[in-house]
Amino acid sequence: MKFCLLASGSRGNAIWVEEGGVALAVDCGLSAREFKARAAKRGLEVKKLSAILISHEHRDHISGVGPLARSLGVPVIANEATMDAGAMKLPPTATTFSTGDSLDFGPLKIQTLPISHDAAEPVAFVLESAAGALGLATDLGAVTNLVRQRLMGLSSLILEFNHDYDRLMEGPYPWPLKQRVRSRSGHLANEEAAELAAHVYHRDLKHLVLAHLSQTNNTPEYSGPGGPERRAAGGPGTGGRRSGRAFGCF
Repeated sequence: MKFCLLASGSRGNAIWVEEGGVALAVDCGLSAREFKARAAKRGLEVKKLSAILISHEHRDHISGVGPLARSLGVPVIANEATMDAGAMKLPPTATTFSTGDSLDFGPLKIQTLPISHDAAEPVAFVLESAAGALGLATDLGAVTNLVRQRLMGLSSLILEFNHDYDRLMEGPYPWPLKQRVRSRSGHLANEEAAELAAHVYHRDLKHLVLAHLSQTNNTPEYSGPGGPERRAAGGPGTGGRRSGRAFGCF
């Protein structure tokens, strides 16, 4: 299974997952033109795209979904609450699922699971194939027992490491925004994410990708649990782009 982070952070999110000739996008907070340009730069063929999955309706995840879906003629797939909340940005003909459903796309089986965030009905995804399993868990303010359970046994994990607590509390955000970020419906702090990563780590976890790093309240230099290859996707002052394989393909 191949996956690529095309964008990660408050300025836009988009992930490409491909297996056996089937490609899916998870979210698109980029313009359709920018999504296609970043895909092409990484050697990805957008004509392979079969569908766009939506995790939740915040602008940095859906701003480019409608134009991208229309330009490629592919379906958009989200739960009904997300569709209703994102009606101004999402195509009215999108396919809906119930959170907790499993979805099948050729060689890819996708588990959907509820997470805690200040959106209508946000979800995380676990994508499985014969080649392994990839977990996508960003924009979550709390780690539930279900999240811990479903992220076990993965071969790759994209996990939110949003902020350093001290940098957040001492930084320039107004107090209401600090409260939102720190709440159970906000974003994961480094310590919380590291604890979850350590809990789900096993010897066959090949990639742990640190995602959705705050540009104001974080930096991409971290050490996670030993073993898997680690990359920080994002960083201050660069729109998330860093050297090496950050925002690259795995």
